[in-house]
This record gives sequence, C-alpha cells and structure tokens, in this order.
Amino acid sequence: ADTVGGHFYNSAIIAEDPWATIAYNSPDGVATGITESVVTGVTSSQVLGRTLVVHDSAGVRIACGKIVQKMASSQLPLETSAFSTYPGYTGSLAVSGSVQVGETVAGTQILSFMLEGADPQCNSTADIAGVANACGIHVHAGLSCEEDAGGHYYDSASVAEDPWKSVGYTTVDGTGTASDQNVHVVTGWSLADVDGRAMVVHDSTGARVACALLQGTQIAGMPLFVESFSKYPGYTGSLSIAGSVAVEQIGTGAEASQVLDFSLTGADPACSVADSSGARRLRGAASGSVPNACGIHVHEGSNCSDADTVGGH
Repeated sequence: ADTVGGHFYNSAIIAEDPWATIAYNSPDGVATGITESVVTGVTSSQVLGRTLVVHDSAGVRIACGKIVQKMASSQLPLETSAFSTYPGYTGSLAVSGSVQVGETVAGTQILSFMLEGADPQCNSTADIAGVANACGIHVHAGLSCEEDAGGHYYDSASVAEDPWKSVGYTTVDGTGTASDQNVHVVTGWSLADVDGRAMVVHDSTGARVACALLQGTQIAGMPLFVESFSKYPGYTGSLSIAGSVAVEQIGTGAEASQVLDFSLTGADPACSVADSSGARRLRGAASGSVPNACGIHVHEGSNCSDADTVGGH
C-alpha cells in the first residue's frame, strides 16, 4: 500500500533498522520474554498511539494491537553497569556491552545481552563439553565486582540443579561479539533478589574474565501498553494472538530505546529456537534470511483496522 512506511524509528540518527532482528520464541504457541533495548531514537510520546505487529515464521503480519498509555504490571528489567576486569584476571580479554535481566514468571529470570570483547574461542564450533562454566554468562551471589563474586545465584532450597551451568554465549566466528535474547533461567529468586548482584562473563576455559553489577533501569518516558490484539487486516490464517505487551522507554535523545515485555498465546509454534532468524537470535538458533520472521515490532501506523494505516516498522 502507498501509505505503508518503514519501521518506526528515527532514521535521521539511527543508520540501520533496529527492529529487523527483534523476534519472539514460541514453543507450543506461547511466547513470553523481554527484548533487549531497541535503540530507535524515538520517545514514549512518539510511540504512544502507534501499532504493534506480530509476525509468523514466514514474516507475515498476523496480529495488531494499539499502543496506549497505561501503567504496566510487570517490573522493568535490570541492566548491567559497565563491565570491569574480574579481580585477579590477567588475560587480554576486555568485555564491554550490556546485559538485561527481566522476569515475567515468579522465580524465573530472562536474559538478553549484547557483548563485545568476549572470548573468540567461544564460537559455534567450540568444543567445551565438560568444561565447567566455559563461555558462561551468569548471575553470581556477590554484590561487588571489586572482590570475589561468589557462586552462581539461585535458591538451592527450591531449585535442585544449578540452572546457570548451561547458560552461555556464542561469539560470531573470528570476533568477540555475542548476543542473545529471552534466555529463561529458573533460579527460584525474584527480580528484586537479583537486583545488585554480580553478572560474570567467563572465557572458553571457564575462567572469570569480566564483572558488572545489575541495577534497576530508569524509565525515561511514560509507561505504555498493548492490552489486546486483533487479526492483522487481510490475514486469513489460523493463528490468533492474545495477551499483552508492555512498552517502556530507556534512555533519551539518540540513545532513546524501547523494551518490549510480552506475554502472548496463539503465536506461531514454528517460531521455536531452531526457526528464529536474525543476528540477535536465541542461543543455538540457525541463521535465517526471512525478513520479519517471528517478529514483534512497533509500526508507525495508528490504526489496526486498515492495513494502509498500520504502516511499516
């Protein structure tokens, strides 16, 4: 349609489409999670009244909901401070980037992260089976990065096995770049319990190389919410999305970002880990090239009843 524009972001200051790699994971059609910060350069006041569109595994638009102002019931995710070298580490790795930790189910944390300077040996072909904590990214019990951060942080009284043992990052081959989103970890603790704890990054030998403290994110704009969905105009498939999405702004100016906290049913069950596409995909997902596959994106339009007015992302 002539009125369909691009994804909703400030293209004057943001060079590449920030929504292109944002996707959900929905085994059995249920999708819950918190996205990484989507740096759009737009504020909550500009997002208010826009539409949020959900795509299937083929990239087809299947559902649409209007973004309104309403206090979301979910808690904002925690975010790491700047990473520093782990006490006593003398190697050459210098990790930077950020990690967000959210929660949508009591006792379960959800990680999203983007790292630079991580261990290039932690690539897709790394043989790290049996190496404790190799390529790990874990919340530790400590409250400081200036001394030993203690062990992995989970409630051993309610969780029998260490849930952090299998949580790790995979670097892009030949680089120290690693990213992931919606990594669920059942710790038995609440997000409030995790606040202030140490996030530790390990190398391919399991050594602790970097540390940052988790802290509350600051809301820079009004809390927004999508409280209901309708089928996207013209969609005739069998999928029927229900649920809600909280949309929060973090940062200001050129760093203004949106974080989506979503809980959906009726999503495409083909959007499993193995089917998700994009550079910021779930751990273990295969690379894909289907535009908007399994996407959950803010569009520039303001009306879900007419495809021409929904607009692009």
